[in-house]
Amino acid sequence: MEKLAFDLVANKKKSKYDIAISEKFFYIGLGGLILLLAVFKVFEHYWGVTLEDFPVVKYMIYGLMICAMIGTFYGLVDYNGNNRVIKGIITFDENEITLNHIERFELSEIGNLKFSLNDYKGRPINLITDGDPNRSYGGDNFVEFNYRNKTHKYQFVIDSLRHKALLVDKMIPKMRNKAKINY
Repeated sequence: MEKLAFDLVANKKKSKYDIAISEKFFYIGLGGLILLLAVFKVFEHYWGVTLEDFPVVKYMIYGLMICAMIGTFYGLVDYNGNNRVIKGIITFDENEITLNHIERFELSEIGNLKFSLNDYKGRPINLITDGDPNRSYGGDNFVEFNYRNKTHKYQFVIDSLRHKALLVDKMIPKMRNKAKINY
């Protein structure tokens, strides 16, 4: 019996704001540069002092520019859901859906089984290099079904396009023999 396993994603994030590391680098660099330029204008306007001439200030400018560039380039390889919490494993096979190797849902007793498979890990999502991650973490996939008069909905991560193809092309057709499936 062939089984396919996927990581389950918790509905909540680790933190209140889902800000990637690349975004932190980018916005600290950009915000620092804007703040530094505002301070330059204030010093020049009120006291006639040009701060750009000091070597320490030049190093600060270079550091903030490097920080913004690191954020931009890191965004090219960063995934958007690094702050998500993985809470277990969901396994699909031709007879049942299993959660964490403990809770089992027999396909013959499942009604209204729906898959939403729109995502996979590494999918390009953002082509603008402003520090936002440009790759998906692959967790915007859902399975929803009714089991014993109760509705269950689970979010899971698909690791690759090939992993998605295994589910769509091999497992779901086998599961259709025991349950009606929509996706």
